[in-house]
Amino acid sequence: MKRFAFRLQQLLNYKGYLERLSRQETAKAHLEIVDCDRQIDALKKQLIQSAKQMDGKVRDGICAREFKQHQTFLTAVETGIEDEKNRKKLLEKIWQEKQALLKKRSVEKKSMEHLREKQARAHDQKMLKSEQKELDEISTLKTARGINHDAE
Repeated sequence: MKRFAFRLQQLLNYKGYLERLSRQETAKAHLEIVDCDRQIDALKKQLIQSAKQMDGKVRDGICAREFKQHQTFLTAVETGIEDEKNRKKLLEKIWQEKQALLKKRSVEKKSMEHLREKQARAHDQKMLKSEQKELDEISTLKTARGINHDAE
């Protein structure tokens, strides 16, 4: 009995490879978003801590130059937070694009697998019919031989 061989197996393997690559890229993009969130949280904590520290110094009395220095630092931290928020929006857009590509590649691979399974079932059916035909012929020959022996 002839074994089933999917002629497009190399293409299916390649589609699987592309899907794995796409999964890795999507996961990497997601990790970058998580890292960006952590960075935003760290900057917010730093802003709160620095603001409290500045309030304490203002109550105790602070010179204008040092006040200006603290104010500049707080402004820089706020700017950093805004930059990270913008970066996060960009990373989320990239992540969505990578998810769409992953979905497309998954669908392509699944359709190839479905085609492979369909062809395998068709091959199995063809082999079963062939075997049944051979068995029927053998049975017919045995019956014909039996009739020949009875006639003699």
